[in-house]
Amino acid sequence: MLEKSGFDGLGVVVTGAAAGIGAATAEVLGELGAHVLAVDIDTDGLAELAGRLAGSGADCTVLEADLTDRSDVERVSRAVGETGVVVKALVNNVGVNSRHSIRDLEPEQWERDLARNLTSAYLLTRALLPLLLAAPRGGSVVNVSSTHALAANPASLGYATTKSGLLGFTRQLAAEFADSGLRVNAVCPGLTMTRRITDRGIGEPQERLRDRLLDRRFAEPEEVAYGIAFLASDAASYITGVTLPIDGGFTAR
Repeated sequence: MLEKSGFDGLGVVVTGAAAGIGAATAEVLGELGAHVLAVDIDTDGLAELAGRLAGSGADCTVLEADLTDRSDVERVSRAVGETGVVVKALVNNVGVNSRHSIRDLEPEQWERDLARNLTSAYLLTRALLPLLLAAPRGGSVVNVSSTHALAANPASLGYATTKSGLLGFTRQLAAEFADSGLRVNAVCPGLTMTRRITDRGIGEPQERLRDRLLDRRFAEPEEVAYGIAFLASDAASYITGVTLPIDGGFTAR
């Protein structure tokens, strides 16, 4: 199916691209022929990603930025335009998973969660909208939410709330731009074996979660990345406004 992705040198902006799901998505898109425009605050991680993509023959432009900063968002938008690359899609993947209940979630942390997980997607989508609307055969936005947006989990108030907001953002944009050829979808990954998880180790809460998965294993980053790449591509040309759980059957129980 993904041989019909339609990237063919077209640009895909991937945020949070220095590690984890974002890095895996960048690599999958590079394999599919996209020119990856990788955005992250982590310069070392971006350099490592660029090296891997170059080694595989993929085209990549790295852009260091803090997407909670409006001036950085404007700078990224200008830089993307100045590359001369025709932008096909945007993957809003940047985010932070904070662990707080309402009793210990201070207003400052709430604002940080909101800025990283939701406002950053709004700001960059809005800034890149003219390029996305001009994309050949229609542009695409994929927002990376979480299963926390679909099923409640203790002590994740800021994360779950902001990731839920991304789903409303997705549906609203899909409806607003349906007549303009812009598709907007979301994915909800479950627990994924990124470096952040493997470095921390799997604890008792994660082991309890494993019992709710239909195949009793956690996702690898590239398994999520292929779902993102599909929704971003022309292979998903009739899909818009949907939320795709990539969770090993967690939300099926």
